[in-house]
Amino acid sequence: MSQPSIQNLRVHLYGTQGSGSVFPSRAERQAMQRRADHELLTRVFADIAGHADASGRLDCSVEDLIGGPLKSRTINGYAERFEVPEPRVYGGWTTCVRIETGDGYDIVFDCGSGFRNCAHDLQVKWADRPERHLYIFGSHSHLDHTEGFDQAAVCFDPRNHLHIYGNHQFLRALDYNLGIFSRKVARAAQGVQTPIFFAIMPAKFSACEIGSGLPVEDHEAASLNSVLLDARTPIQLGATTITAFEVFHPAPCLAYRVEHGGRVFVFCTDHELQRGDPARPDVRRSLDAEARLMAHATGADLMYRDGQYLRAEYDGLKGVGESGAIPRAGWGHSCIEDVVDMARQSGIRHTLIGHHDPNREWSERNWLDESMARHGEGDGCRVELARAETVFDL
Repeated sequence: MSQPSIQNLRVHLYGTQGSGSVFPSRAERQAMQRRADHELLTRVFADIAGHADASGRLDCSVEDLIGGPLKSRTINGYAERFEVPEPRVYGGWTTCVRIETGDGYDIVFDCGSGFRNCAHDLQVKWADRPERHLYIFGSHSHLDHTEGFDQAAVCFDPRNHLHIYGNHQFLRALDYNLGIFSRKVARAAQGVQTPIFFAIMPAKFSACEIGSGLPVEDHEAASLNSVLLDARTPIQLGATTITAFEVFHPAPCLAYRVEHGGRVFVFCTDHELQRGDPARPDVRRSLDAEARLMAHATGADLMYRDGQYLRAEYDGLKGVGESGAIPRAGWGHSCIEDVVDMARQSGIRHTLIGHHDPNREWSERNWLDESMARHGEGDGCRVELARAETVFDL
């Protein structure tokens, strides 16, 4: 079934996992299956009860009930009548979000392992176009935000031109092992992380360095053949305005405000709101970054924000899943409760909390999601955990 036309922004979530890709354990898969089975059986038995007489006996045959003989097609058709909602699955791929704009631009934020699925969809969408352009905006250099790049199909098609924006560290992280900008790979790095490098990646790559406020030697910028951009100046792609701003993380990290046709999406991953004495430099920098985020996100239609921990986990009072109870201050990630508070204070219509901790089991994520839905009813501020393979139209 074809999707409706894009009015302003269509946001696709591909990767919402933090700190490394995961696959659901057998126990988690069984829990999801039990939940789905319970939903289906509840509806089936309610339907059967509707065909019973006063004594509880069926007034029809099984074939009459399901609409034909006991064959796969008939049974599947009967089950499909009930439209059982699938269990919430939050996805095990690391960060990647794609935006399609109403005027035809394709924009990607971060290249975690979810970028591989994203790249596949782009190749299908572009089909026989002779020339294709993709605009990639990176948050920071850590592996869980770059690991999907070297296996992405868009890198191996000579018709593709990838325009890559980010701070110096992000661009350097992509170039160090692959040489896509500098056209060389240091001997010490050849084959260490991946056998792939620029010579077997026929797409065209261009680098646009967004100033991070940190000093970068002229020869380093030149080695990436990058265009230098002032972070204070918004980037214009057709009718879409993208504004980069710094957040607080152990590695220099950018968040982005995306605006098109009066609709606003904010992408903010790997930002930490630290607590404590504001006189401490890190706490002060964190609070300043939080204020910047709120200024850019106030009144937004949709925000994706990192909320990896509960406050008790962040403070070291309890562990995540089976991990130990250790303080996580300084690890670069925020608390779910703080994201909820910020979303409400800023009047954000819909907030997606991502960068899920790999130690958090599916059942707990599901419980957190349902709890936020119950507590947020009627306040005009929807907050939920981000789920991969979901799409939002703004």
